[in-house]
Amino acid sequence: MPVKPSRKAGKKKFPAPNPPRKTPFSPTRYWPEAAALLSGVLLALCYPRWELDGLIWVWSSPLLTALWFSTSRRPGRSAWRHGFRLGYLAGLAFFFINVSFITEISRVAGTIFAGLAALVAFATYLALYFGIFGAFAATVGRWIPVKAGEGKADFFSQSLAVIRVAFLNGAAWCGLEWGRGFLFTGYGWNGLGIALKDHLVLVQFADVIGITGYSFVLMFCGIVVYGTAVRLAGEVRDRRRLRPHFDFALGVILLTGLFLYGNAALHRKPAATIDLRARILQLNISLEDKWSDDLTLRQKIIFEYRDLTRTFVETAPLDLMIWPETAIPGQFSAPWVQEYFNDHILKGDNFYLITGLEDNNLDNSEVYNTITVMRGDTGSYQIYKKIHLVPLGEYIPFRDTFPLFEWIAGGIIENDFTPGTSHEPLAIEKDEHSIGIIPLICFEDTVPRHARKFIRSGPQIMVNVTNDGWFYDSAESTHHFYNALFRCIELRRPMIRAANTGVSGFIDERGSLYDREGRSLEPRILRDTESGSTYIRGSLPATIAVDLDPPISFYARHGDAFSVTMGLFALVAASICGWKRRFRQHAENGATPHHGVDKIK
Repeated sequence: MPVKPSRKAGKKKFPAPNPPRKTPFSPTRYWPEAAALLSGVLLALCYPRWELDGLIWVWSSPLLTALWFSTSRRPGRSAWRHGFRLGYLAGLAFFFINVSFITEISRVAGTIFAGLAALVAFATYLALYFGIFGAFAATVGRWIPVKAGEGKADFFSQSLAVIRVAFLNGAAWCGLEWGRGFLFTGYGWNGLGIALKDHLVLVQFADVIGITGYSFVLMFCGIVVYGTAVRLAGEVRDRRRLRPHFDFALGVILLTGLFLYGNAALHRKPAATIDLRARILQLNISLEDKWSDDLTLRQKIIFEYRDLTRTFVETAPLDLMIWPETAIPGQFSAPWVQEYFNDHILKGDNFYLITGLEDNNLDNSEVYNTITVMRGDTGSYQIYKKIHLVPLGEYIPFRDTFPLFEWIAGGIIENDFTPGTSHEPLAIEKDEHSIGIIPLICFEDTVPRHARKFIRSGPQIMVNVTNDGWFYDSAESTHHFYNALFRCIELRRPMIRAANTGVSGFIDERGSLYDREGRSLEPRILRDTESGSTYIRGSLPATIAVDLDPPISFYARHGDAFSVTMGLFALVAASICGWKRRFRQHAENGATPHHGVDKIK
């Protein structure tokens, strides 16, 4: 008879399970992250201070490899999340390098933490656009090469597949780049097309698609190059006969078309022009000196503008003198400023002075950042009040309703500027011709949707007055200049830039720094002849040939229609892809999605 075990008997002991083994660290496990970071670095090297613009054709290859040929190490993570993370890493790497100049505001704020915090905040926000692209490219725009022997590997399928993903991803990047320059007042600097600044023959089509449209061109061609390389490597590895690469041929055709269009645009000459003799003053005055409490320093600035201007006016014929943004520490309506211009600068002479100034209304409740044009005396003045103000630079967003921004920048920006409302050009006269002045203050020359609103028929030039002294001798002023250059191509109007600390210069309607008439063989920018630095004190004269009947470009009429269309196309494609995925999931679960209420069986 079996014996019943006692309840007091000890429980049966089982051997302890082996502890889970930790996977040893292996750098190769993190190759997708490394590839994404590498793409961000390669893209940053395309812009100042490095300007290795040849990388613009291949920078995306490491990122695309990670997006298309890796999967998440976390089980169950969706492809779009994996793609967003990799894209975001690429964006962080790019923007931490590309906008590092923003740390210079530490000098103004008086603490290094202000600059570092601004860089972190700016980069983490802007990297979101790269993250969205990564999510798109990993799902809707994913390319899966067809292997040899598979049924789909016919004569055309591989080329068509590459063309499809190149178009989709090019459209997505183009739309996102436009959105980056539009949302939250926009920071559209250094899109892909800016890297082509030295290849003017390729970028003349910007008068149709805008410089953001070139992001589509470069992403499309970059993916075609990448797809061609991958396909050729596979064909060589498998010892197969090389197949036709219609995708590569299409990329060549696209670039050839841009080259032919650009060549014709560069050689096109206006039927009639008028010469405008202009001179820029760049005194390289620090912010500390301009707004110093030391009256002697401020007087020194005022006297320098007076003495140099009168010297140039009295020694050579001059139609136009341009001073930079807020050139003197005073407001236009102040009595001493009126006396200064009337008795010491203009003196009734027959030349125009264009200068940046502050101004206010009668009760001083509103302060404006302006461009003022005068000839002879201040009674002839025309004024433009800046419209596109810089957040946390010229005003504090939600100052009275959301105290965070006031806490961050309130000590630097004590009072907000008031935005202007008029997009009416100013005007000057030369030989009985009225020449329109498109006034652009500070970063307004990098905002194409703003600049195009001033376009009218008849002769026009753009005048930008700016003070990039906030960023000292960093790469910011060069970034600013290169982004402004493309307004001339998009709108087919020349530009004069007068900057307090650089870059000052003359740009023609083709985006060229050189004189079309050959009167000067050097680029018409103010820089040190030995070091090449534009962060200098000096003056630069030039004669501008102003077209008396310039064209109104497609871009001037319709703006970013191409980029918006590409963005909408990518959005529709993403919506369709998402709907199809949901439909497949319902089908796999044995249910069919219905619109409205299900029928009662």
